[in-house]
Order: sequence, then C-alpha cells, then structure tokens
Amino acid sequence: MRSSFLNRIHRTVLAATMLFAFTAMSAHAESEKLRVRLDFSAWGMHAAMHLAQQKGWFKDAGLDVEIQDGTGTINTLQLVAVGQMDIGQVQLGTMAIAKENGLDLISIAGFARKGDLAVLVDEKLDIKSPADLIGKKLVCFTTSPWAPFIDPYFKASDVPKSKTNVVMVAPSAMISTYASGNSDGFLSQAPFGQPMVAKVRPAKTLLLADSGINFPSYGLVTTPRALGERAEAIKKFTQIQVKAWQYIYAGHEDEAVAAIVAQRPNAKLDPEILRAQIVAYREFFESPSQKGAPFGAQNDTDWVAAIQSMEQVGAIKPGHKPSDYYTNAMLAN
Repeated sequence: MRSSFLNRIHRTVLAATMLFAFTAMSAHAESEKLRVRLDFSAWGMHAAMHLAQQKGWFKDAGLDVEIQDGTGTINTLQLVAVGQMDIGQVQLGTMAIAKENGLDLISIAGFARKGDLAVLVDEKLDIKSPADLIGKKLVCFTTSPWAPFIDPYFKASDVPKSKTNVVMVAPSAMISTYASGNSDGFLSQAPFGQPMVAKVRPAKTLLLADSGINFPSYGLVTTPRALGERAEAIKKFTQIQVKAWQYIYAGHEDEAVAAIVAQRPNAKLDPEILRAQIVAYREFFESPSQKGAPFGAQNDTDWVAAIQSMEQVGAIKPGHKPSDYYTNAMLAN
C-alpha cells in the first residue's frame, strides 16, 4: 500500500513538473523578440521605454524587447531602415528628411507632437532673434536631429550662411563645450538641453518652430515591411508605450526617473535632470492643432503644416501627403 501510494505521489509530482516545464517552454516560445533603438544615451525622453521594461509590461505582453542606446537620430533611422533594428524612437521631422533620401520608414506613434528643436544660448547674452546669432559660435553634432535643418533655419530667418558659425563636435562634447564657455550656444531640443545646463550655465531658447519650420518631434518609427510581417508584436509594443506615458504623466514622474536609473546603472545619471526633462516635455506632448488628443495619435493637420514648412525651405520636395509619413493603425485595438 505504502509503495503504491508513493508511486502515485511520484507520478503526480513528475506530471506536475513536466506540465510546468512545458508551460515555461511554451511561454518562451511565444515570446517575440523586438530590437528597439533609441536616439541617444539615456535621458528623460526615454522614460516610457525604461519604465515599461522595469515594470515587466513588455514581458507580460509576450514581448522580449531589447532596448539599445543610440548615437543620434540619423544613425537610428539608418539602422531601422536596413532591418538591423525593428523600431526606433527618434525625431519625426528628421524621419521625413530620411524618407526624402530614400529610407523607407513610417511613424507609428507621435508623443512629443510640438516642435522642440531650439538654439540654446547663454541667458546673459542679448539674443532675442536668429539675427542676433550672427558672429556667435554654436555647437552641434553631425547625427543630431538638428543637422538637416541648420541651413533651412538660417535661410528662413534671413541670416546669411557666411555669417553663421556652427561647429560640429562629438555628441559627448556638445554640452561640455557650451558649459565650459567655449561656445555661445548649442543646437538641441529645448526640454533636453535646458535642464542639462541649468546648474552650470543657464540657457534661453530660440525655437526652430518660431522660424516657420514646424513638425512633430519624438515618436516611434519602423518600416512598412516590418508592419507587414510583425504587426501584432509592433502593435503591442506601441500600445504599451502609450500606456507608459499616460502612467508617467498621471503623477508618476519620480517612478519613471527611478526606472531609467535602474535600467542604466552605469550611466551616472542625475535624477534631478531626468525629472526636469520629463516635466519639461509635457507641454510638447500637446498636438498644435488638437488639444487633448490621445497620447501617440498623429493627425493630418499637424503633418500638413509640417510638410508645408519643410517644402518651403527645401528640406523635402513637393508632392507629399500625411499618409506618407504616419499611421495610427498600431494604436487601435
């Protein structure tokens, strides 16, 4: 009797173990890999990405998401276009320029929908307009989202190129060059740059949008081919990012900061700067034409304005329509 009883227990335990192993293997097999490339090393605009990873939201949805830091929006766009990355988080205006140069890309979500590119200059300088930048030294880097718009910006502002002084430096040297006083200003995103230099050399901003060149800022991009082959996985990922930004701006900014720091423990990040960047971006999440529009959703009105402004300065050729640049299909359940 005892032997029979122990045999039954053994068979039960064995069956349970095999079931657990099978379930674990099935879950692993169903987990779909996505390679995601950011624009740069960790900063506030990456909050939703790192928060979702830290809280396990990707894993819960059956996604195995690899998040890579980037070396600039342009480089990220190139990697996505050739299929080395599945999704990129980048400046959408720069994506439009990349499409003009033959990269087959499309935006699947727009988060910072108001243009954020700006010239940041020492607030002590008497600079009120682009004309005041004549003779001033500004620094940028070649893979910056600013790079395609430098000449159009000065052209739209009636500032002769011969009188401008924009110096390209390494990405890691841009902020330090300005902070040390070796330039009068730098070209960056206003909500990124101002918190970075607030403690050492506070800066004021001249927004690119004020010159008439306006387009959506940060969002998610992929390729039409990837959408055709992996729509369900990309849809899950996109909707998790929308959920993450909603959660963050519902009063969980500090949790988002903690997630970035936890996901990038060796980056020596300043939580105060990260939080200031997240907070500063909130106003840029508003669509210029549709106040209160759901996070992530893009619209024709914003893109028509972007297309027109980029056509006027020669950044893209005439003949484009909004659907060339974006889709909201990944946001719909």
